[in-house]
Amino acid sequence: MYLTQNVFVKRSRAPALMAAALSLLIAGCASQSTPPSQPPPPQTVLPPPALTSEQMAKLNQEAPDTCRRVQTAQPLTLADVKVMARIGFSSDVVITLVRNSRTVFHLDASAIIDLKNSGVSEQVIDFLISTPNAIAGSAPVPEPPTPSATVQTPPPAPFPETAPATPGPDYVWVDGDWVWNGGWVWVVGHWVLPPFPGAVWYHGRWSRRWGGFHRGPGHWR
Repeated sequence: MYLTQNVFVKRSRAPALMAAALSLLIAGCASQSTPPSQPPPPQTVLPPPALTSEQMAKLNQEAPDTCRRVQTAQPLTLADVKVMARIGFSSDVVITLVRNSRTVFHLDASAIIDLKNSGVSEQVIDFLISTPNAIAGSAPVPEPPTPSATVQTPPPAPFPETAPATPGPDYVWVDGDWVWNGGWVWVVGHWVLPPFPGAVWYHGRWSRRWGGFHRGPGHWR
């Protein structure tokens, strides 16, 4: 009777022991298994700076205002371009800085001659001449047309400008302004000949309406 009971106990314990051993085996395999590899997080690759630290330090020493505009990608002036040429920046560097500033220039004959006399290269001058198309995406005369699409962000504050000497007694100064071309683009003020004697230029302006900001273009009167 005792033997029978002992055999029965051993047999009844066997499935439980086997289940426990199997559980331990599975847990051990799970703990030793290599977790699935995760792809490395994407790294943001910043574009190389247009200026080296030595060039930036030299620009800051020679022309602090120009350096500040370059660092903050603000609109540049022709005086800024002449300073960079005088310091000895390459044409590619000057063009990159002008492109980053998203500045549109309108060069007349006197401005082009002045740039040449200041040591600005032909390559840079050709790019400045092309900025109405290369940057603004249009050929503005006398002011860039803005697409009729609604702009959701307001234009930045107007950039202070000093009008250069007039090329002639009949010219009219058109102030610079911000226009929209997938982003805000500063169009530098420039001298233009009016379409008829005594014409007055009324500058365009941005106004907030239903759905965003719209531009009323400038016109002669």
